[in-house]
Order: sequence, then C-alpha cells, then structure tokens
Amino acid sequence: MKKNIFIAGGGFSGLYSAIKLSEKGHKVTLIEASPDRWGGRIETSKMNGFITEWGPMRFETELQPKFGKLIKDLNIETIPFTGPKANPSNYPQYDLPLEEQNLDSLELLRRGILLMMGKRPNNPMDYGCQKWIDSLTEVDYRIFRKEALLNGRPMWDIGFWNALSEENILSHQALMKIRDTGTFYHMIPDNLNAIEWAIWWLRAFKTDGQILATIKKGTEEITVQMLKRLEESPNVTLINDAKITSFQDDGGTLAINYLKNNETQKATTDHLILAMPQHPLKKLSASLPKEIAFSLDAVNGFSMTKIFFVLNNPWWGYDQTPQSRADRMPTREVHYFRREEGQDSDNQGMILLYTDKPATEFWNCYIKDKSKHDRAEINENDNIKIQFANFMSKEVFRSLHGNEAISKVGLKLTKEALIQYSDMSLKDIKEDIYASIVSYGIRDWSCTPYGAGNHCWRPGVKSWEVQEKFKGFSLANDVKNVHIVGEAYSDYTGFIEGAINSSDWALDLIG
Repeated sequence: MKKNIFIAGGGFSGLYSAIKLSEKGHKVTLIEASPDRWGGRIETSKMNGFITEWGPMRFETELQPKFGKLIKDLNIETIPFTGPKANPSNYPQYDLPLEEQNLDSLELLRRGILLMMGKRPNNPMDYGCQKWIDSLTEVDYRIFRKEALLNGRPMWDIGFWNALSEENILSHQALMKIRDTGTFYHMIPDNLNAIEWAIWWLRAFKTDGQILATIKKGTEEITVQMLKRLEESPNVTLINDAKITSFQDDGGTLAINYLKNNETQKATTDHLILAMPQHPLKKLSASLPKEIAFSLDAVNGFSMTKIFFVLNNPWWGYDQTPQSRADRMPTREVHYFRREEGQDSDNQGMILLYTDKPATEFWNCYIKDKSKHDRAEINENDNIKIQFANFMSKEVFRSLHGNEAISKVGLKLTKEALIQYSDMSLKDIKEDIYASIVSYGIRDWSCTPYGAGNHCWRPGVKSWEVQEKFKGFSLANDVKNVHIVGEAYSDYTGFIEGAINSSDWALDLIG
C-alpha cells in the first residue's frame, strides 16, 4: 500500500530516505529548515578556487560499502585522499613503564584497545593483532557490543577513559601522553562508551579496504545528485525554509505543524521521519513519548571546527604530508594543499586546521555570531589571521634553525621559502605570513542548528536497544509510524554509512 511520508530534515539521511521511499512509489514531503541549503553537515564551498570541505571530506568506500554503492549509483567520481597519521613528538617526556616506552601516542592507544579486547599486542604470531583486526566483520562488532567484558563487567557499561585505566591496560602517564600529544580522535576527555569507541577504532585500524578517497567535485556533489533525483520524482515535494514545531497522533495518522514564512502550516501523514541529529531533536521533546525523549541523551554530541586559510607564496611543497607540526598548535590535524604542479601560476596554497576539543574552544571565540552560524563564516574576523600567523611563523622559524632544520621528516620548506626566510627574524616571518593570507574561513558544527559535528554513545547505554526503539515507535496506539534516523544514533557514528544504516532500519519497517 502506498503511503504519505513526511520527512523533517534535509540533511543526508532525509535526502537518502526520500529517494528510497519515492522509488517504492510512496508520496514524500521533505522539509528543510534552511532557506537555501540542503545536505545538512555536508557543506562545500570554494575559496580562491580551492575546494573547502567544511563537513565530511574523506571516505573509506570499501569499509563503508553502502556509501560506496550509493556514490557509484549517483555516478560521483572520487580521487585518492592522503589521510593523517600520528605525529610523533619527543616532548613532553612521560614516566612510562617499560612495556609502554618507545611507543608513540597512537601506538599506545592501539595497545590499550587491544588489551581491553583481551588480545596480546605483542603476539609473535600476529604482531599488533593486525590479522585479527582485519578479520573482524560487522557481525563481530554486533556481538562485541552485547557480550564484550572487561574484568567481568560489560564494556557497554564502562567509559572509554575508565576502561583504558583498568588494571593491566594502560598507565595514567600513557593516557596523559595520548590526551596531550595525540593528534587524532582519542576522545579521552569525553569518556565515551568503551565498546562503541573501541569498535570505532578497530574499524580505523583495519588495513584491508582502508583506502581513503574524497569527492572530486567536492562532497556537496552528493547533495546535488540526490536533489536532482528527487526533483525528477513526481511523487516528491521539497520545501525549504520550513521547520517542524510539533506533531501528534490523529487517529492512526499523524498531525504535523511546521513553520513556513513564519506562518504555521499543517500536514497529515501516515509516517513521520525525523532525520535530524540530537540538538534539534531535543527541541521536539514535548511531542515525543517520554521514553523516547529520555533516550535522546543516550549519545554525546561533540564539537568539530574547521579553519581554512588561502595564502600567497606557500612555503610548503607539493608533497607535504598532513600533520606536520600539528602537535605545536591548537588543532588535531593540519592539512597542506597546493594546486597541481604546473597549474599554480597564481602561486597560492591552502592550509586546513581540523580541530576537536579542546582546540575547538581556542578558535571558536573568533566566530562573529554563533547564534546565526548556519554555514561557514568567511573573512569576518582578522584576529584568526593573527593567531594563525603566530603559530605558523614559529614552525617556519624552527625549520630554519636548530635540530629541525636538518630533519628529513615533518615540515619541509621549499627552496624559495628557504631563501626568502633565511635572514628574517621571527617577527618578520610572522608579519609576512599574516600579509600572505588572502582569504580564510571558520566552521563550528557545535553551533545551532546542528549542535555537534559528530556523536557517539554514552557509557551505560545499550545502543542496540535505543536503535530498536528509534527505528519506529507509536505516539498513542500500536502503529509504529514515527521514526528517528541519522548518524547520531546509528551503529557507525560519525560516518555517512551510519546514517544509511539507521535510515534503512526505518525504511524496512515502513515497507
């Protein structure tokens, strides 16, 4: 039987759900609060000809098979992406026990997770347990969630930080080293659900299928192609600048109120899909059953901030690897971009600082108006330029003087930069870098309307039980006609694959 479906939220999950439902012949209405944007946390723009990815920018199309299939179906071209690696740092020094010495922060985290999972990291038959990691499947992860124990206690009931601190896992000094020098998603201060975050990392540690790619035309091409599909569907209605405010049971169907042009509009539907993350969902708590509203706090939303700088006369080469000097400034990752060699007559380059807490708090104070931060803020606060030049000038100076001047790894200055900066003082280099910045921008996903860049489950939460509730529930009878979908409450948090999985659970229920 063909049904009327109302979808609130025009991010990836909403667009994906609308496509799948329209293909089955259902009548679909999709509303999006933004007056001129679709795609949610997928946001791409251009600064001086450089593609700037304010949201997701790299994908493992083999480890995320549903997403990989989708972009093939949409005829979207990908290109290789150079991912970040741990950035070893000799300082500060930590008083580590013998078995933890000579390991960098990422190796320590890996050791801790393997010990949590009852493995032997130094097993001579499978050093680093790589064969075991590569053998793991989604079925294994589902079993781990329900059955994995640490010292007799279910790991879903333990915080990740707590688990790493258990006897015979990692020393506190090792955790301090990871926390303070780890230029990757350790999330120790957030103390996420131990088994969920361990699974997140076990996926990341895989070598089979670990092929990073990015979208050639920019990630927003996904949104463009999905919208094109929907606009060609006669049974789909797309409404911008429309925000759901409440909904209630209406004798087996659902009565929905939403704002359009500051006026309340009404709709009646067979099913309502709430395709939105935690922050906007909580604003609808009054319309939700108490048990569902309470379960919205089952995940922790954490901030992600990106800052891009386009500069004249880049001092790094075409093959500069990510992460060089990331440990010397408030950021998790540093990415260096150049136009293709031979196609850069303007002699410009771009640097991305990709941050999570606590570095997000350092940069977020430069956002002009957080209450209206629904997209990247471009060239609004020159104080960002001052701070960027302050940090980067020191790294250029270090590359000219002292031990790092002869280092074969890390930040490598071009011949032109070596000549230009060799006789300059630190102050002069800072002023030169500041003057070279031609454009910049900042995007903080913790601001309204999204409230977070990514999500993960909290300790003490059985994620599979929340997912079972959210894929379909009733307001007043036995008809499960309200559905919560998206990355936030999925089994693959932080990734589009999770958004697809979550949507598919609800779509299977709708039929």
